[in-house]
Amino acid sequence: MHRRGRQRAAQKVTPATSWQASGPNEVWTWDITWVPSTVKGRWFYLYLVEDLYSRKIVGYEVHETESGEQAAALIQRTVLREGCWQNPPVLHADNGAAMKSQTLQMKLHELAITPLTAGRE
Repeated sequence: MHRRGRQRAAQKVTPATSWQASGPNEVWTWDITWVPSTVKGRWFYLYLVEDLYSRKIVGYEVHETESGEQAAALIQRTVLREGCWQNPPVLHADNGAAMKSQTLQMKLHELAITPLTAGRE
């Protein structure tokens, strides 16, 4: 097929993998988002972990910075609080810097949690 001018070739779209959970604490998803403060130009970071099956917020924290160390501590505290260290969940995340940090990856390995990031399902 011929293209005209600057027209780009059609991209192959791969369908998103949807992770299904048949019960609580099987698959968790988490993200970090900016939350504005009352001071102009100042932000906080909300770390949020949600159970995919029940939609329950199983863990959250607010910090002034975004880091893998804080993320690792949150995941560890959440696993202990939810009591799922014997059957650790699959943890789905996007490709944020804290999500891919070596500190967090080592903590996930230590807790036997399977990490999944966008594009690597």
